[in-house]
Amino acid sequence: MRDLSRALGYCRVSTQRQHTEGHGLERYIERLKQYGLTEEQIHWDIESGASEKRQGYNQVLELVRSGQVDKIIVPCFDRFTRSALGWEVAREELQKFGVELIFLDGGSLDLDTPEGLFTSRILAAMSAQVRDKNRYNAIQGHRYFQEQRKIYQAIFGFIKNGDSVIPNTKQYRNTDKTYVDVARECVEMFIESGELSQTIRRLTEKYGLERFGKYKFEDFPRDVSSFRRWLENPLLCGMICYYPFDSQKKLILQSNHEGIISIAQHQHIAQILSTHPRGRRRYITNPLVGLCKCAKCGATMEKRSTKIKGKTYEHLKCPGAYPKPRQVKKCDVRTYFRLENAIDAAIQALKTKAESIANNMPVENTEVVPAEILELQQQILKLKQLNDPDFDSTITIKEQKLENLIKTSELNVVADASRTEVLRGIAMIQGFWEVVTREELTAIFHELVEEVVCSVADRSQSFAARLKI
Repeated sequence: MRDLSRALGYCRVSTQRQHTEGHGLERYIERLKQYGLTEEQIHWDIESGASEKRQGYNQVLELVRSGQVDKIIVPCFDRFTRSALGWEVAREELQKFGVELIFLDGGSLDLDTPEGLFTSRILAAMSAQVRDKNRYNAIQGHRYFQEQRKIYQAIFGFIKNGDSVIPNTKQYRNTDKTYVDVARECVEMFIESGELSQTIRRLTEKYGLERFGKYKFEDFPRDVSSFRRWLENPLLCGMICYYPFDSQKKLILQSNHEGIISIAQHQHIAQILSTHPRGRRRYITNPLVGLCKCAKCGATMEKRSTKIKGKTYEHLKCPGAYPKPRQVKKCDVRTYFRLENAIDAAIQALKTKAESIANNMPVENTEVVPAEILELQQQILKLKQLNDPDFDSTITIKEQKLENLIKTSELNVVADASRTEVLRGIAMIQGFWEVVTREELTAIFHELVEEVVCSVADRSQSFAARLKI
C-alpha cells in the first residue's frame, strides 16, 4: 500500500479546447485518482507548460517550500513543464526539499544522483523542443493562411465554404428571414440606437433569449462583449483580420468573400463603438481610465478613492511605484495626483483646440502619407529590383502589411474628420463643460484624447494632455 499522505498530483493541458473537446484534463485527473490521490491532493492548470505563472503549478511549489511534500506525481514530464530554464528553477526547489518526481507512465527522477540530474535535463530539453516545434508549425500555418487569405471560421451571417465563407442564405429559425437578413437587422438596430445592451434586448425580445445551434456562427451573440466583437469583425464587410487580439501583429486585409454590409457601415459602427469604451461600468467614476500615464516610467496610472468624513477624494497613482506583493518596484514617483486636476487639464486642451476649429484656424493635414508607408513602399521597390525569387515571400508579406497600413490610414482620416465635427459642436455650445456628465466625459475623452501625462516637480503636480488630432 502506497503512503501518499505527503504526496501531491499535478497535471495540465495547454488550451481550453483540449479540456472541453479532448477531455485530456479529466483523463489525467482520473488517472491520478486511480494512483491513490484524493481530489484535494491534485492541482491542475489549463495553460502552456512554458509559463511560470501557472496557478496550480505555483501552488505545488509553494507546498514544496513549506516542507509538506515528499512526492509529486505527474502523468509525464512535459505535463509538469516544457521550459528548460523553468525546470532548473523547479529542480532546485525539489532537490533542496528532498522531493521525488514520479511519473504515472513509470519511473521517477532521483535528483540527488548525477544520472538523475542528467536525465531530467534531457527530458526538459526534449519537452522544450516539442514546444518550439509546435509553436513553429503554428506560426507557419498562420503565415500560410495569411498569404492565401484563408478564413479560419465563420461568424453569424456566414457559413464556411472551403477555406472561405459565404453569406448564409438559409432560413433563420421558423421565420421568413434568412441568417443574412437577421445579421443585417442586428447591424441596423445597433446603428439606429447606438447602444449595445439596448440592441441585444430588442433582438432577444423578437427572436428569443436562448441561442440557437451548437456553434457560435449559428446565432447572434446574446452578451454585450460578444456582440461587440461580432460588430467589430471585418468579415462583415468583406475583409479579414489576422491576430485580432494582438495589437502589434493585428492585420486587416481585403478578402475575396462577399460581405453582408458595406465598408462605410462598418466604419460607422467603429465610430459609434469608439464612444463606448470596453468595461464601461468601471469608467463612470474615472473618465480618463487608461489615458493617464506616469511621466517617469510611462505606466498607466491607477485610480484610488478615499472616503473622509463622508466625502470621496479621487487620486491617481503610478502602479510601478506601488507594486503588488512579489512584484518589483519600477518607479519612484509615489505622488498621489488629483483626478479632478487631470480632468480639468484634458478639458482645457479640448477647449483650446475646439476654439481654433470653430474660428476656422488651420488644423493638421490628416491626408499626409505616413512615413511608415513611404518607407515600406521603398523597401518593396528595392526587393523587386533585385529580381531574386528567394525574396518573393518577403515581398508578399510586406505588400500585405502595406495594404493594411493604407487601409488603417484611410480609417484614421475618417476618424479625424469625425473628431473635428465633435469638437466643432462642442465649441458652438455655450456652457457645455459646466453641465456635461461623467459618462459623457468618458465618451468624449476616449474619442479625442490620446493621453494625459502626469508629472511632479518640487512637489508641484502638472498634467499635459495630448489630443488625437
